[in-house]
Amino acid sequence: MSRVGYFAWCGSWIDLEGVKQSAEFTTEREAVAHIAKMAPGGLRFRDLRHSYATELVSRGVPVNDVQAVMGHEKPSTTLNLYTHQSDGRDQRIRDAFADDPLTPNDN
Repeated sequence: MSRVGYFAWCGSWIDLEGVKQSAEFTTEREAVAHIAKMAPGGLRFRDLRHSYATELVSRGVPVNDVQAVMGHEKPSTTLNLYTHQSDGRDQRIRDAFADDPLTPNDN
């Protein structure tokens, strides 16, 4: 689940046939409720932990802080097992180096 606008959230799930589905919602709560209803077997507590860790890291919270909040012994556990690719990753990486003099200008 990710925020796609000020009042827009995108949620995705894998349906019973194994096909990835997605939809946009006006609130995060609405997105979570829909995913919990639509995902085979429902939404598990562990799913929420993974989403929480991924969102914290995506928002720039230092991994050692996320590790502490999650109760992990090592930051590698947080990164290797709990965080996943997030939407907008490629653009955030490009933006991080946009002002670097060694970055080519595509204009």
